[in-house]
Formats: sequence, structure tokens, C-alpha cells
Amino acid sequence: MSTATAAPRASTPPPPPSAPPADSVPPPPPEVVTQPIGMVAPPTAAFQGASWFAFALGALTYLYAVWYAPQATVADRYFLYTAFLFSLFGCLSVSKAVRDRQERIPVTGLFFGLSYVAAIVPLVMVAYNLVFDSTMIDASHRALLGMAYALSAFAVLAIAKNERDKQAAKYLVVASRPASY
Repeated sequence: MSTATAAPRASTPPPPPSAPPADSVPPPPPEVVTQPIGMVAPPTAAFQGASWFAFALGALTYLYAVWYAPQATVADRYFLYTAFLFSLFGCLSVSKAVRDRQERIPVTGLFFGLSYVAAIVPLVMVAYNLVFDSTMIDASHRALLGMAYALSAFAVLAIAKNERDKQAAKYLVVASRPASY
């Protein structure tokens, strides 16, 4: 029997990578992505302040204009106040329903439809009242009521978006923190 042993193999380092040719163009830098898709940045303080200011200006102007409407009956005033509040709630509901559907949160068709009804019906009722039934209120006063109404409805949508974005951004910040043990 032969006791010949095999010689140990020497490990050879891998060959160095070949250098790129001198005339090659370096690859472009990766694109800078400041916000991954699906994340929501919190609204700026300026946009939040502008939204709240627009709502306060519109609502206070509307309430003042209804209160001091010349020769408007108490029933007319109560109708305009109630329709105004109902329409603001409807705008808020539409904002929620549309955003939920956009984020793939289930929304029933009944809620979605009733949200639009709650926003549109009071708008149509107030518009009809201001155009056809308010003959005792002059045209400039009716225009002021209509503009204040539209400003308030738009501001409610902006405020709803701001609040939803603030909550989404807060959730993402909390969810992205590492767990501490």
C-alpha cells in the first residue's frame, strides 16, 4: 500500500477586475427620489393656514350676510343657515368617500351616492332660493351669499384633505420607526 499524499493546493486570489476602457462614459447617477410612491407628505403650515382662513372668511361672510339680509324673513334665514350646514357636511362626506375609494378602502355605493346627494341638493336649493325666490334681496347681496357659500364649500374640501394628509404622514412616520426592545 502506498502512503502517498496529495500535495495541498495553494489558494490563488481571483484575478483583478478589468479596468473600463478610457473612452467609456460613466453611468448616469441614480435618480433622486425624495418621496416613495404611496407616501403622503404632510401639508405645509401655509396651506393649512390658507385653508382655515378661507373657511373662516367664507363662513363668517355667509352668516353675516344672511343675518343682515334686508327684509328676509326668519324662515328664509333659518333655511339658508340649515342648507349651508347640511351642504358643508355633504362636501366633507364627498371628500371622504372619494379619498377612500382612491386609497382602495371599501366604500358602499349607498354612502357614496348619499354623499353626493348631501352636497348637491342643498347647493341646488340655495341657488334656486337666491336666484328665483329672494326678490326682496338685491342682486349684489345674493352674489355675496353665493360667493361666500362657494368659498366655504371649497375650503371644507381643502381642510379635509389637509387633515387626512396629516394623519397619513403621521402614520407613515410612526410605522417607519424601528421597533425598540
